[in-house]
Amino acid sequence: MSLSKEYRIKHLFVKRIGGAWGVEPDENAKICLRAADIITDQFRHKLNDLTYRSFSFQELISRKLKQGDIIIEKSGGGENQPVGRVAKFVIEKEALCSNFLDLLRPNNEIVIPSFITYILYSLWKNRTVVKSIKQTTGIQNLDIEDYFNNKAKIPSLFEQNKIVNYLDKEIRKIDSLIEKKKKLIDLLEEKKKAVINQCVTRDLNSEDFLKNSGINWLGNVSENWRVERLKFLTSKVGSGVTPSGGAEVYTDEGILFLRSQNIYNDRLHLDDETYIPENIHNNMKSSQVKKGDILLNITGGSIGRCYYYNLEVEANINQHVCIIRVNDKIFYKYLHFVLISFVGQFQIDLLQYGGGREAVSFENIKNFWIPFPSFEQQKDIVDFIEKEFSKFDSIVNKVRKAKNLLKEKRTAIILEAINGELNL
Repeated sequence: MSLSKEYRIKHLFVKRIGGAWGVEPDENAKICLRAADIITDQFRHKLNDLTYRSFSFQELISRKLKQGDIIIEKSGGGENQPVGRVAKFVIEKEALCSNFLDLLRPNNEIVIPSFITYILYSLWKNRTVVKSIKQTTGIQNLDIEDYFNNKAKIPSLFEQNKIVNYLDKEIRKIDSLIEKKKKLIDLLEEKKKAVINQCVTRDLNSEDFLKNSGINWLGNVSENWRVERLKFLTSKVGSGVTPSGGAEVYTDEGILFLRSQNIYNDRLHLDDETYIPENIHNNMKSSQVKKGDILLNITGGSIGRCYYYNLEVEANINQHVCIIRVNDKIFYKYLHFVLISFVGQFQIDLLQYGGGREAVSFENIKNFWIPFPSFEQQKDIVDFIEKEFSKFDSIVNKVRKAKNLLKEKRTAIILEAINGELNL
């Protein structure tokens, strides 16, 4: 980088204005950009499905965004993502930013908007921002006054343009490669679903004869298969309960207490686990979990996700999760595959259609239709699916690793460029 000058970040802007939320929209409503509209790692915001609010004349005059402005997230963030994301304002319509954002107007005599956006992104990405974050009640608040006391080396406007042009070009190429990796992963995941869907209605021997299942949406199944209601294949179907006192009784140790956020189709996610005291667990006998139980999410946005309990420790579940305990007619791993296949998911969707409510009762679940062969055939099907999944997962892991390396390269190029470590 040619001769550059060091500035405090705050001296690179001629204006910093807090956002506003306004009031319910009327015929004069304007776009109100929210933190949720900032596209992480892309230095830009969404262009569609934006929120409209109405603002006073004074708010419009004092807070309206202009081309070249930058918006910065000052409240929000999450456990794995600090607050402080930024985006260039690129809409030609009138717009303001919400009260969780600030408007930043660069000093165009010193810095161009794209260059300072890259600087702010790098401070966020390398977690310099964390030192200026104050957290209250789970929400991160960015102390912008403190944050903007950080310094940055600013080259000439000519050099800035060279750097921005280089970064824009390189990032477009890297992002294109990352998108191809994402599509390949999606394709492999779809192939895994196709394997399951094929195996839960047909024998592994594709030459076996088929018969009409007697259920319109299910179609044909292998001739030697049966189709029965889930209640005839189980010894227990019931939902959990939330202990008296709710989250206040949760502890850092004790009996594992599983919630819907722990249940995924591929495994139990225990990076956000919680516990309850043993005496409360003992009083919640109906929702105590046994090894081999199917755990199915029955409410909310994760409805339909399920996995089987495969841990050696005692556990309990809350009211958003249903326990399905099989009898000797059906292998629990096979039932898991049926429930995450089109067979289970269609029946869950059918109960949601037109209801406007994301919930399924365990009484409904008892009446699910389940196609199944002999117990030994079920085990063979599970073995086959798991072997096929192992092949797909091996490829997916390699693709994910390549995608992550591209992301690391992307970040490294930005940091090197704005720090003057590249000879352009």
